[in-house]
Amino acid sequence: MTSTRSPQTVPHTEAQINQEYLDQELLGLRWRLKRRTLWLRRQWQTDPLQGYQEVISDAEVDSLLSGDNIQSEAEFYQIDPDAAALSHALAELEQSLMQQRQALAQAGTPLALDRLVRIFDLSDFERALLLLGLAPERDPTFARLYAYVQDDIKRNYATPQLAWVLYRMDGNCDWSGMRDALLPESPLRRFRLITLAANPLSSTSPIELDERMADYLRGVNHLDQRITDLLRSPTTAPLGLPHRELVHQLANAVRTDTQQQWATINLVGAAGVGQQVVAQALCQQLGLVLYRLDIASLLAWSDRQELRPLLEREAALSQFALYVNWTETESLDANSLTPLQDWLERLGVFLVIGSRERWQTDRATLVATVAKLDAKAQQQLWWQILGDGIGLDETIEAIVQQFDFGSEAMVQVASMAAGQAQLRSASPDVTAAELWQACREQVNWQLDQLAQPMMPTYTWTDIVLPEDSVQLLQEIAAQVAHRTQVYEAWGFGSQMNRGRSINALFSGASGTGKTMAAEILANQLQLDLYRIDLAGMVSKYIGETEKNLRKVFDTAEQTGAILFFDEADALFGKRTEVKDSHDRYANIEVNYLLQRLEDYRGLAILATNRKADMDRAFLRRLRFLVDFPFPDAESRRHIWQQVFPPQAPLNSLDYPSLARLEIPGGNIRNIAINAAFLAAHAGIAINMTHVIQATRREYIKIDKLITQSEFGKYYSLVKL
Repeated sequence: MTSTRSPQTVPHTEAQINQEYLDQELLGLRWRLKRRTLWLRRQWQTDPLQGYQEVISDAEVDSLLSGDNIQSEAEFYQIDPDAAALSHALAELEQSLMQQRQALAQAGTPLALDRLVRIFDLSDFERALLLLGLAPERDPTFARLYAYVQDDIKRNYATPQLAWVLYRMDGNCDWSGMRDALLPESPLRRFRLITLAANPLSSTSPIELDERMADYLRGVNHLDQRITDLLRSPTTAPLGLPHRELVHQLANAVRTDTQQQWATINLVGAAGVGQQVVAQALCQQLGLVLYRLDIASLLAWSDRQELRPLLEREAALSQFALYVNWTETESLDANSLTPLQDWLERLGVFLVIGSRERWQTDRATLVATVAKLDAKAQQQLWWQILGDGIGLDETIEAIVQQFDFGSEAMVQVASMAAGQAQLRSASPDVTAAELWQACREQVNWQLDQLAQPMMPTYTWTDIVLPEDSVQLLQEIAAQVAHRTQVYEAWGFGSQMNRGRSINALFSGASGTGKTMAAEILANQLQLDLYRIDLAGMVSKYIGETEKNLRKVFDTAEQTGAILFFDEADALFGKRTEVKDSHDRYANIEVNYLLQRLEDYRGLAILATNRKADMDRAFLRRLRFLVDFPFPDAESRRHIWQQVFPPQAPLNSLDYPSLARLEIPGGNIRNIAINAAFLAAHAGIAINMTHVIQATRREYIKIDKLITQSEFGKYYSLVKL
């Protein structure tokens, strides 16, 4: 029974179109092989020993001495009926294939083979080599046909010689073209479009196509698996208005570059300012895909010289550009950095380099500065990412003042906060607390590698200080909390290009509460607190101290964390006379730190127990100076009364006697904890015996003299 249903038109995919076309191309190749077979069989008829490889016959020698008579072969193809029919069919097929190629090109869907020819400017002979190499991949019977036509059962592969004898009748494939196609700088070999085994310059070398090229020719375009570990897809993020204008300017510069000299663009700016987002938007305007080149994976690549042609080929086939975050290389030594830069300079790919400072290179480079987004631009981005009407306007204003995120980081923060909201309930609405916490967590893991994170637990009720010192601390907290109102709403920010930083010096003996005060501020402001040991950051190697400090500040700029610099006198001692280059660079290190302190958006606290050794000129440049005096007897009594938690069992502690012990709060806290362990071990409540025993251990530890005037009636317990 015949179906009356009309056939449906099924749209062809790009792969189907390419494979159907290739089938016709290979049909033409099969006809060429058949036509060549007819000619060879005529030649072999005069050789009775044809097929015996161990014997060189007289007929073969005569044929070799007469040369490869192209004219005779051409005449045979016209005279022999079967050969002439094949030649006629080939001519019609070539005409049909040309019309198909033209129609597809006009429709904007050119064939993969034509794209390959255009991209790499291949000759007709190089095109023929690709088809011969592809044929056995599509149809294994071609391998035996190749062996037959080449009169060698072991030569069941395509060779340049085979391509030449099959296509030389077209009139545009000559011997010199074959030799040029085999040179190392030829497109086929330079970009690894084919592989020539054995002697690459030999006309009988096997032609091989790797899986990537075979897939491309049949219309399946994917990245070579060998390079996928090197490439990362950047996070999609919106652009701020100033950055949109920059992208437009860069795109115009590249499009109007008639000499094609801007193969590299260097985007200069602070870390996290948005170079990668600008690069991605630029590539979108230029019709390119952007991948970030992973530096760590690149350095681990065993043969970077072999990698270069693969990347160049893949960039051309997939139309992508590479983004390199040059700040990732700052930790490399010269032995690794110099070869890496030399390799990048020779890479024939459109490069976008993101760096803090201008990338020093001999390669023609278009340099542009990516400026930080101001508060207004950042707020607009937050609203664009989170959506209008979210009811978080005040929170966003506070976030913009406290944190310094580019749009890429904002997208990640918004995603993190949305995830927390979904875990909390089915409602997708993000709360102010969730958004603020996501901001804190965004880059804290980076700062954790550079500084010591501290978990704030203390509140205002835990610290015992003179009223003036407590008031100063509260003023510091107020300035951090109300920056948005003063700088933005009241307009003071427009009058200040610099000096928005809030910095303070905490001075006092060890144990007087400097660290506790920093924790209280962090707790009050809901900010992260990091301790930086300045003594550990100072390096004897010139320039290393500034590098260490820059890493800390650049990362902290995005978090708005409180930076607590311990032992500030390690750098801020009285300025020495410049006697040699090391003295000069030591002063440079101090000036660098002061500059970063003045530019830092967050709260920076310097702590020292040797204020007298600090240079007075440096102290004048700090906004707050908070003294932490040694506690007097009344303050010590207050500390003793609150050092034990409410749930701790106590038994008749003598606070007036304890207040006579001349030790600061830090030591008192140590004594209280140790006394608690002694009592727990004894299975009873904490009493004066435990406290005095713990005090004795603490005095021995800090080399403090035990006197009867301090311990009074408990002196006998100390001497036990």
